[in-house]
Amino acid sequence: MNLRAFIKKIQNIINPPKEISNETILGFLRVLETLEAEEISCDELYEKLDQYVEREVDKKDAALLMPLMREHLDTCTDCCEEYEALLHIIQENEQK
Repeated sequence: MNLRAFIKKIQNIINPPKEISNETILGFLRVLETLEAEEISCDELYEKLDQYVEREVDKKDAALLMPLMREHLDTCTDCCEEYEALLHIIQENEQK
């Protein structure tokens, strides 16, 4: 995100439209999350991987709720392999 877009988002927060949509609120939370921590480590991912997979299995948008996790999984092959293995195990257990 460039500085101009960030300033525009802040201006919209200071002078918000009459009604703020849920999408706007989620977008703002994502911006704050990326400002707080631009990436997570493999250890941090492993700590929350089960929560991420459970949300995904429950048909909740895990990538939307935990965008840093999704970003890490997209760039780290080791963590992605762990994610896929855990997802496979949980899906197999649910089918039984």
